[in-house]
Amino acid sequence: MDAAAAVNTSPLLRRFTAALLIALGTFLVIAIPQTSSVGTTLIELCALLAVALVLYGWLVYPLTTIIPACAALLVALGWAWAVRRTDWLLASWVACAALAALVISQRQRWAKELQRHRQIVEQRQGQRTEAEHALASAADAQDALRKKLDRYSQLQTIAEELSNLTDLESIARLAVDRAFDLIGKSDVCLLFLLDPERQELSFFASRKQESVPAIRAKHGDPFDRHVMRTHRPLLVSEVHRDIRFTPAVIAERPVGSVIACPLLLNQRPEGVLRLDSAQTGVYTQDDLRFLDILLDLVGTAMTNARFFAQAQRLAMTDGLTGLMLRRPFLDGLSRELTRSARSHEPVSVIMIDVDHFKAYNDTFGHTAGDLVLRLVADILRQTLPASALTARYGGEEFAVLLPRVSRLQAADLAEQLRSRIAQASPGESRRPSQRPTTPPRAGSVTVSVGVATAPEDAQAELDVIRVADQRLYSAKASGRNMVCAS
Repeated sequence: MDAAAAVNTSPLLRRFTAALLIALGTFLVIAIPQTSSVGTTLIELCALLAVALVLYGWLVYPLTTIIPACAALLVALGWAWAVRRTDWLLASWVACAALAALVISQRQRWAKELQRHRQIVEQRQGQRTEAEHALASAADAQDALRKKLDRYSQLQTIAEELSNLTDLESIARLAVDRAFDLIGKSDVCLLFLLDPERQELSFFASRKQESVPAIRAKHGDPFDRHVMRTHRPLLVSEVHRDIRFTPAVIAERPVGSVIACPLLLNQRPEGVLRLDSAQTGVYTQDDLRFLDILLDLVGTAMTNARFFAQAQRLAMTDGLTGLMLRRPFLDGLSRELTRSARSHEPVSVIMIDVDHFKAYNDTFGHTAGDLVLRLVADILRQTLPASALTARYGGEEFAVLLPRVSRLQAADLAEQLRSRIAQASPGESRRPSQRPTTPPRAGSVTVSVGVATAPEDAQAELDVIRVADQRLYSAKASGRNMVCAS
């Protein structure tokens, strides 16, 4: 209460009260001995005013200041009474002493009340601080929960996007982009897939900040190999303090923290998706869980894409020979003819028919006929360039599409095919027109071949096929086992 009164009272008023008390005290000390010149009534009025001022001082001054002033006033009043012996001065002294005792008692009670209220205020402030901390924690938790819900709602969108993709490259690109954007905080996001032949990781897709240099680790690093070996997600908050990776810190850029998850297809690790940052302590367990769920979705999408590609291959591929079927071959021919019209480059088609194939089937059965077809298909694969499209056009007839190959070059390739088929297996040879009487062996399997080239011979796809087919039958009419290119 003392401090509160001192603070809440005007400093000018306190100084005026102190000056007035000092003036009254000085007047009493000087006037009391002057019994003749100063009236008793004036002294009593001054004494009464001094008592009132001291009482006011009890209310506005600290005890350390007002107690000496009150003691001095009591001494002055006692002296005045001793000198003048008036009832008023005695009453003033008694009143001053009684009021002082009352005020001291009251102020002690106030002090206790003030202390109690201060304790209550401090307790309330403590509770308020705790409540504010709790509210801040709740707000942080709510914000974190909202971010987590936003992330997981994005997973549904990602799942829908992945369900519409059927090729591995698009799925990989989407996985890298979504991981980089939604987890954030990363300098680099890398996707490595397992090379089935070499059984090592191979770089497939990436995304990075513009300030990060080009990625040179094309086969992964210790982080990726660790994930592939353990089949478990990895979170490293401080790379330089992790004894598993400290000796192998990446030299091409600073790496402070890493998260990585294996890409599992049918429970087998087929790759690794990794994010890293130059700063330490960037990633959390929530980031790792989100990445793990994302990789589950990506793994499912890639598995479905492989099934789709396999189904597509089955739909486009002849089951006996492994060559393309007629419809996709014609689609490829149409695309090449369109390209040829723009680039003015030749496109050649070779039509091949096995001589006396029906006789093989009738004489030796369909198994021998199937062997002949597989023999021709294998030689086509071995002889033709990688750019060629090869199809089983129907029955014992085969078609070959040769982009950017002239008629002369196509005729040379056709002759190589005819020759290799005729010499495919050891044994006897026979005249081309002779009907087979023994199972297929060297010289007993021959083909007739027709060659056509666009745009010299025709420009439409069916017209090119028709011209090549006509020349094939010209070869058959000329004795079989030959090539006709004009």
